Amino acid sequence: MGASRWTRRGEWEGMRERESLPRLVLIADGFTETARADAAVAAVRGGVRWVHLRDHAARGDAFASLARPLVERLRAGASGVRISVNTRAEVAGTLGLDVHVGTRGPSVAEARARVPGAVVGYSAHTIAEVQRAASDGAAYVFFSPIFPTSSKPGHIGVGLDALQAVCEAVEVPVYALGGVTPATAPACLDAGAHGIAVLSGILDAADPVATAHAYLLVLP
Repeated sequence: MGASRWTRRGEWEGMRERESLPRLVLIADGFTETARADAAVAAVRGGVRWVHLRDHAARGDAFASLARPLVERLRAGASGVRISVNTRAEVAGTLGLDVHVGTRGPSVAEARARVPGAVVGYSAHTIAEVQRAASDGAAYVFFSPIFPTSSKPGHIGVGLDALQAVCEAVEVPVYALGGVTPATAPACLDAGAHGIAVLSGILDAADPVATAHAYLLVLP
């Protein structure tokens, strides 16, 4: 793992890190459930090369104990798969994974200090949050929700114009999250996104392997 960093002038020195970040991220939300873990492993067989482990409801001991065998399965499924952990910096440190934070858990600076060398990302919902995360040293950001999504019922999504404004406001890679489908993924890239992050679009698919492949077909 290699951390990106900022110069005194605020210029992001992470071009090699940017190029190493896959275009598609699977957010394995609720991975402590067997079916969700199995879907994540299947998605890796379908070509996904970045899996983000998230389960806000899981107890600390359950999260840690179930993350380890899943990490082993994911790594067995594909060589070089990137794995990050949402909020639980101690788990990331123990397993040698990257860290992702947001309004929950440690700050970007705290996560970088607690897991030296980790690539640290941030989940944001406004342009101000994105700018602050980039200023704090986040290597990338998830920006959401772009489109209506079942994970945020009643939210119409911020739309592509907001996504473009965010992408133009920071130098770090931005991932479009929320209701993104293979049909709408190209428009997100046209708006300036480095890639897309997907949750239910793959985890709830009848065939995660084929669905992951469908996303990858429209990504560079």
